[in-house]
Amino acid sequence: MIREVIRPQHTNFNINIPISYIDREVEFIMFPLDEQETLQNTKVKTKKSLRGVFSQYADSSKISQENDAWQNHIMDKFTQND
Repeated sequence: MIREVIRPQHTNFNINIPISYIDREVEFIMFPLDEQETLQNTKVKTKKSLRGVFSQYADSSKISQENDAWQNHIMDKFTQND
């Protein structure tokens, strides 16, 4: 992979392609770095947690069973076939 940050002074730009890249698919991406930082900062600010979203549906009588729920399920699943 080759990454080079430049500050263009003209609208035309020539790229020297390494010999190892000849006859292979390559991708060129161009975007202003300050714009990328702005987009990343915006995404971070808009993240929200879903923690507690379904708490209204929680059955408090089942909370004590949560620690062993997966193990109990697997035991039930594989012991029923015997």
